[in-house]
Amino acid sequence: MKTLLVGINAKYIHTNLAIRNIAAYLNDEDISIYEATINDSLDEILEDIMSYNADIIGFSCYLWNIEDVLYIAENIKKLKSKTVIVLGGPEVSYDAEDFLNKKQYIDYIILSEGEERFGKLLKVLRGNETIDSIDGIAYRSDKNILVNPPKEYVDLNRIPFSYVDEDLEHKLVYYETSRGCYFRCAFCLSSLETDVRFSDIEKVKQDFLRFTQMGVKVVKLVDRSFNCDLERALRILEVIRELPGSTVFHCEINPELVNDDFIRGLEGLKNRLQFEIGIQSTNVKTLREISRTPDVKRALEGIRQLKTTGIKLHVDLIAGLPYESFESFSHSFDDVYNLYPQEIQLGFLKLLKGTRLRRDADKYGIVYRSKPPYEILYNNDISYDELCILTGIAKLLDKYYNSGRFQHSLTYLCKNFQRPFDLYMAFYDFCKKRGFFRVQHSLKAQYDILFTFAQSLEIDTALFNDLLKFDFMLTSSKTALPNCIKPVENREFINRAKEYVYNKKWLETNLPQALDLSGHKLHQQLTYGLFRYDVPQSTAKKEKGMVFLQKDGNNYYAEFEL
Repeated sequence: MKTLLVGINAKYIHTNLAIRNIAAYLNDEDISIYEATINDSLDEILEDIMSYNADIIGFSCYLWNIEDVLYIAENIKKLKSKTVIVLGGPEVSYDAEDFLNKKQYIDYIILSEGEERFGKLLKVLRGNETIDSIDGIAYRSDKNILVNPPKEYVDLNRIPFSYVDEDLEHKLVYYETSRGCYFRCAFCLSSLETDVRFSDIEKVKQDFLRFTQMGVKVVKLVDRSFNCDLERALRILEVIRELPGSTVFHCEINPELVNDDFIRGLEGLKNRLQFEIGIQSTNVKTLREISRTPDVKRALEGIRQLKTTGIKLHVDLIAGLPYESFESFSHSFDDVYNLYPQEIQLGFLKLLKGTRLRRDADKYGIVYRSKPPYEILYNNDISYDELCILTGIAKLLDKYYNSGRFQHSLTYLCKNFQRPFDLYMAFYDFCKKRGFFRVQHSLKAQYDILFTFAQSLEIDTALFNDLLKFDFMLTSSKTALPNCIKPVENREFINRAKEYVYNKKWLETNLPQALDLSGHKLHQQLTYGLFRYDVPQSTAKKEKGMVFLQKDGNNYYAEFEL
């Protein structure tokens, strides 16, 4: 029997770990895998899938792709009615009976882990095993729908390395060293898997080594809490430390578990790690209600400690949680913003199937959208209008803060408000009144918008213009300046700048990153700016020149006297 496993990913750079694991685990079966994205034409995906002429087609189902999967599966049945359609994944595991009842074109649904169960299902379809012997599967028997609850777990050490003969250089690669979660967060599906299982460190080591040999740039660990077992986490950090190459490992961290031993274990790994930190809220009542640690002070201190390592930090907030009003959320926002992580994600509560918050939605007055991702509309504590405001602020946060292109400009503006949230609220009002949220803006236009907003405030706009100019030139290479920044550099200034940058001794001291560039490359890659203020060090008036270099994904600058 010819089998096809299908993953429809959110983005082209993503990889589907689930279908790869099943194919690798069942490597003696005739299994192919096919991947597409939600941005691809559904009918072209259908055409591709049908070209495999598979007898059995399995789909990996998530929030972002379930509607696409159902459309494609239904039409497969219309085209080739004998094709066996199997669904698996979190979006179908918690209401499998309902899916089978309403979608007659679905034949089987795998619940929980799929490696062992899918293999047993193939044996059933060949007549070598009876389906009632399989745990964790839903199916039809005559006119009845039967659901065998999942009981057994897969030994992670038996899952082979599942990325074989692939070009992964430009892909975000997913990998797991553990399954399950010790924590019981009421909004998270991982809280439903109470048993935590680990791969052996030696297997992790060998798999990590293969990623580096394949030239993978970023490996994203889907472990729900990288540091839940401190001793094991430290051993994995040592594995990463000894790896060749420059592969970066993205891990999810619980900040309240960070301690001095963990911080010491991170020494020298600044360029090999990225951390995602789900603090979600700093409202103690909210945290207790969703089964998170109420020790806010300890969690924030953990983030502060992580900041000292220089490792990139991505911190998550969730709006719409129980007992978190608009005002309360604004303080959670401030608490996180004042830590200045590299990225802040302002997300919104999603009522995922199977979670406690979905079951208890009425208790909190939570009303949510009926289609995936089941995002909140309002609850007893926060209104729809208030959540719409936060949606706008989330967009501003992404474009301005998370881009890293406006660091010094935003820092200066923030000093002119009592709280960070006040700045973003004022900026939101400014953009909303002008209809800016309904239009796509170029990067240069974003600078112009921020400058116009600054002009509406009682600030030194000449100083702010220099800060904005510094931010732009630091991050935008030789791109022409935005309209709000008028060029003041003349030929005399440019010649003066070149006297410095073509002086090797000056470069050695001030901009050593440019030493290996030829004269032609210096001309191509360096930009020069004339400033009237001593930015970014101070707000004092001081005429000076600066030279900027973007190289290997990093930004550098040096100052010179006029």
